[in-house]
Amino acid sequence: MRTSKRLIGFILSFVVVVVVLSLCFTPPSGIRLLMHEAKDTKYDTIILGQSHGECGYNPYIISDELGCETMVVSRRLTPLNNMYYILKEINKDNHIKTVILDIDPYYWRLGQNRDYGTDMDLFYRLSGLNRWEYFKDVIWGDQFMRLFCDYYISLENIKLIPKALKAKFNKEYILNEDSAMVYVDEYLKSDNAYEYKGRGYLYGVNRAPELGWEIWQFDNDVTEENLQSFRDINEYCNQNGISLICVQSALTPTRLHQQNMGDVHDYFTNLCDLYNIDFYDFNYAKKEYLNRTELDYVDADGHPMGELSDRQTKLLCELVKSSNKGEFLYNDYSEVLINY
Repeated sequence: MRTSKRLIGFILSFVVVVVVLSLCFTPPSGIRLLMHEAKDTKYDTIILGQSHGECGYNPYIISDELGCETMVVSRRLTPLNNMYYILKEINKDNHIKTVILDIDPYYWRLGQNRDYGTDMDLFYRLSGLNRWEYFKDVIWGDQFMRLFCDYYISLENIKLIPKALKAKFNKEYILNEDSAMVYVDEYLKSDNAYEYKGRGYLYGVNRAPELGWEIWQFDNDVTEENLQSFRDINEYCNQNGISLICVQSALTPTRLHQQNMGDVHDYFTNLCDLYNIDFYDFNYAKKEYLNRTELDYVDADGHPMGELSDRQTKLLCELVKSSNKGEFLYNDYSEVLINY
């Protein structure tokens, strides 16, 4: 009897410690808020992706120009197979008609990692069969501890505890309201580079040129697990009557000259052609339609300022509506480099 009481006491103590540490150190969940909002059946178009998807396309312009209610459900660091489960979860009412998938080739080359404290563990964001499928296919392999301890303790995170608690105890956050994203982004960012405009959209307002980017070259080195997630997304869209459009946000002129983005373009053009998916690479946008310099970006990585994001979004709408898409895009990478 004494042993069982000790065991129960240990379990209860463990639960209390985990709950307190999670409350203090786990970031407030932006993806939780976005998924809850996107389940609203007024949205028939969503934008999936990572950080370029967050700030690269203005959902209000798409809604006005194409007559569809659009929401951004992109978050930095999101693995491709998370996007598949996000789509399945928010489309339980079968209200999604179009998915715009932003391709950032950097992530397609990596494993589908979910680092501690990055809000990338979807287990508690999913429901029903989606949750258990995610547990079986994703969590069970190498993410099991994140079910209980999806955080890490550091001096930086200790300093962020007040912001974490401010966000989590906010009434809007508790009620899963879209407006609570302001508090989530306040926790995540210290550079004040963006304003949250609603519907998952970050509008670049201040430059942060000290934020650089990792130099890498593309060598057709997309991982098979990412390709499988892409095929899963495409198959799900086909089975549910959803139109899938792939895009790549325009990068800074410096990156275009320092990286082999022409090889990226060719790879993803061929991949999308294989599945009859439209692919719009805005690196190839003609200068008269999307002129840009380094000053049009928040940082050297290529996150656009709001004004460039608006122009890129309008060009996307023109491409979707046009029967002559070549009018807006260069045919060859050498043309891109000559003009930028």
